[in-house]
Amino acid sequence: MSFNELLSGQVVVVTGAGRGIGRATALALSEAGAAVVLVARSGDQITGVADEIRQTGRPALAIATDVSDATQVDHLLVLTLRAFGRVDILVNNAAVVEPIGKVWETSPLAWQKLMAINVIGPYLCARAVLPHLLERGSGRIINVSSGAADKNLQGLSAYCASKAALERFSGTLAAEVEGTGVVVSVLRPGIVDTDMQAVLRETPSSRFPHSETWQKFHRENQLRSPREPALAITWLASRFGADSNGQTFTIDDDAFRQRIAADLGVPPLPPRQRNRAA
Repeated sequence: MSFNELLSGQVVVVTGAGRGIGRATALALSEAGAAVVLVARSGDQITGVADEIRQTGRPALAIATDVSDATQVDHLLVLTLRAFGRVDILVNNAAVVEPIGKVWETSPLAWQKLMAINVIGPYLCARAVLPHLLERGSGRIINVSSGAADKNLQGLSAYCASKAALERFSGTLAAEVEGTGVVVSVLRPGIVDTDMQAVLRETPSSRFPHSETWQKFHRENQLRSPREPALAITWLASRFGADSNGQTFTIDDDAFRQRIAADLGVPPLPPRQRNRAA
């Protein structure tokens, strides 16, 4: 089976799809044959990506949605089913990194908003699609996490806590759907060239003591292209990820990268220098 047939006939919902990893994932999943529903709070960027996909002859739909709002998420599912009649795969990618700073210097409202997007959002989206996946006895939920889930990065208390919570949520959900045909997995995408990375390296060291490390990643060209985690997500969404329920994958694992390249028939994904802070 060729790459552009891997997800033929399937419908994928990608959150945070307007830029970075989300945009690259939407493009890769479309290339693999899926109909893609692109989700973000602002409709401008996802509309542009959807237009880009449709120009290739593939189906795409942009739906502006705040994933932290249960009513909007439910409406997202209604519109998806109205347009395509089904949903097969959910990629929970939407996330924010701010507020950045010491716990006692951050805004409680900003801290809560980050948790609402990074943790409550994946819960609401999974809750919305699961009845349909369970009824059909198949489907995938792929949650995009971070190495920050098990790191103590000064200045990133909210972000680190949110990714740790996301991974525990994913593991618990995987246990609940075990044996149903629904597969829940987690991807840690590594250090990727995104707007979030730019925010981190531009934040003053007084608020983010690791900013120099992030500047070094950029200066030494250690950032991954968003295409690389997008290919990993495509692998997890395809038949190759069928046995991945409850597992957490990292793009920095040599064997995993080699397996992605071999199974998808794409050029090898390059290694990146590891760093304890990443």
